[in-house]
Amino acid sequence: MNTTYRVWDGEQMYHYGDEGICLSIGELGSIDGKVFGWSLWLEGYGVIAHSGDGKSVLMWGTGLNDKNEKMIYDKDFILDHDTDTKFVVKYDNKQTGFYLDIGIGNGSGAFRAGDLEIIGDVYQNPELRRARSEYEFY
Repeated sequence: MNTTYRVWDGEQMYHYGDEGICLSIGELGSIDGKVFGWSLWLEGYGVIAHSGDGKSVLMWGTGLNDKNEKMIYDKDFILDHDTDTKFVVKYDNKQTGFYLDIGIGNGSGAFRAGDLEIIGDVYQNPELRRARSEYEFY
């Protein structure tokens, strides 16, 4: 099972394996009862991001690397050099998997991950997004 993750807290990206970082998934306390979600902990600081804070996003790794051996994650911008086409990686709970979204239909055709290159992500590189009216990236 792939357990590689990263978390965007609205300002900074944290990755699985960063020093002092720990992801907790499960039952969280609340005033009204029990809530399920996730929390990102930083040793010495406590919780630094969580699923209920309204700004943080948990993204799972696909288990695949791009042509530069970088892990491909949900919400990454990908470039296919053969066709000069840009995609965004999306996770779909209905399909229980990842796909490359080119903005038409339900996804894209088959690609070899080793032929693709990560050029950014939707949070740290918003300039790579297309206009919302042209195509919804996420």
